[in-house]
Amino acid sequence: MSKITTQILEWKTYPKNMNNKLHSLCSYLAMFPPALPNYFINKYSKEGEIVLDPFSGRGTTALEACMNNRIGIGNDKNPLAYLLTRTKCDVPHKGRILKRIEKLEHKFNPNEISLKNEEDKIRMIFSDFTLKQLIFLRRQLKWKQSNVDSFISAMLLGIMHGNSEGYLSVSMPNTFSMAPNYVKNYIAQNNLHRPNRDVFELLRRKLERCYQRPLTKGKAYFQDVRNISRVKKKSVDLIITSPPYTRVIKYGQFNWIRLWFFGKTGKEVDKKLFFSQSIDKYCNFMTECLIEMKRVLKNEGKAVLVIGDVRDRTNNHITKLAEIVLERCALPLGFKLLEKIQQDTISDDHKVSKIWGKTKGNATKIDRILVLSIS
Repeated sequence: MSKITTQILEWKTYPKNMNNKLHSLCSYLAMFPPALPNYFINKYSKEGEIVLDPFSGRGTTALEACMNNRIGIGNDKNPLAYLLTRTKCDVPHKGRILKRIEKLEHKFNPNEISLKNEEDKIRMIFSDFTLKQLIFLRRQLKWKQSNVDSFISAMLLGIMHGNSEGYLSVSMPNTFSMAPNYVKNYIAQNNLHRPNRDVFELLRRKLERCYQRPLTKGKAYFQDVRNISRVKKKSVDLIITSPPYTRVIKYGQFNWIRLWFFGKTGKEVDKKLFFSQSIDKYCNFMTECLIEMKRVLKNEGKAVLVIGDVRDRTNNHITKLAEIVLERCALPLGFKLLEKIQQDTISDDHKVSKIWGKTKGNATKIDRILVLSIS
């Protein structure tokens, strides 16, 4: 196996969220800190060049690219991730957002909204008053066509549920969607009541907290990472991404409340995302992904892959996935390791799996970083 370096990592000294308010638009599972892509963007690309994240998540890499005068491109098959990435790649003027919120608020009529078709698991989270506003906005916001509606939708998802007055829901233990029965029991045990929160007012407050406009616009795609046909051959200067690990997080299941906004269930979304505990299947998947990355990369392009170690809960064995991906997937395709594998120890504050305590999945605190080239 390749040697691993454990020196102090430069991006660890950078400010949280790189002083960019847009990174706090909406929380997301297994997101890496903005400082990491910022560091590699400035190290391996120049202004005006194209930076791609094929597993874009909440759009961290694409946003950092746009903030640094590159063209950031994000791609993801999760509708939540696609919306967040799309929003950060094309931020409208603040005044247009405020006008749209005001127009929607004026148009809203609670008497025209019925709750009879809404499931109990949603109705237990929001007051009837708030839920009617959410249903109205779900119908009105055309986020796929309008960057203004996209920004409002992303803010809405960001304030959907949490444990303070800045959120729309009954007080919840975190901003990720625990299972409906867990939420139901949590509400009963803590004798919680659904608050009447005004969605339009909280959207305006959210806008003041998170609005910022990048230097350049980027692009977002909703395609299978193994065939990002919208990205041209040999057009990308740098790839920075964090592929899914083996059977760590179900992105749909743990976002089922936000996915309600899209009319999707967690199971529907998870079926379309890669999820397996088989190392062989994972390597087959990553080989296909790397073939596509090689297609879109320029000859002098670089690819930075952040891959976490995983622990087998049956025997506590730790698998260093990054090393396996390098040896079984990247090197056979002609990729070269440009730097020694870097080991990044993630603090509990940034590791999402900490919310499950002793019952957490098989993620670990170690990420390993592969810097690859094809020339």
